[in-house]
Amino acid sequence: MTNSSFYITRRVEFHETDAAGLMHFSNYYKWMEVCEHEWFRTKNLQIIGSTKEGSRYGWPRREASCSFMRALRLGDLVRVSAIIKKINDTSLNFNFVFEKDRSGKWTKVAEGYMTTIHVKQHNEGLMEAEPFPTSVNFALMESSNTPNKTKENS
Repeated sequence: MTNSSFYITRRVEFHETDAAGLMHFSNYYKWMEVCEHEWFRTKNLQIIGSTKEGSRYGWPRREASCSFMRALRLGDLVRVSAIIKKINDTSLNFNFVFEKDRSGKWTKVAEGYMTTIHVKQHNEGLMEAEPFPTSVNFALMESSNTPNKTKENS
């Protein structure tokens, strides 16, 4: 299953900028997570949860990167698109594209990449990769067979 996608839109807020009025680089990583979490919410999937036996599960990051091409400034309207590029039994590989609205035309300003792993944390604290539950497999398969799902926040 490839090319399942989702996007959000946001405005760069004052607290996300540096002294020059540019969005601080760390916020690109935060926005990648926000996009991922909103996508999961539309699929009724949890990012963190627990089993009946008391084990916890979640989706920690194994790898994340971002390349910056243009600056984002206070007040800019930005579209963050997530695309699932690869699915393994225990991991998802996402590509992210950040685009700035420039007079009605979306212009790419950054690209990101993230690998997230489905893990189970035992009562003793040990975390280990675990295959996706049936509900996740179903939701991901549904994504590959339907048009893009979107959520806009502006």
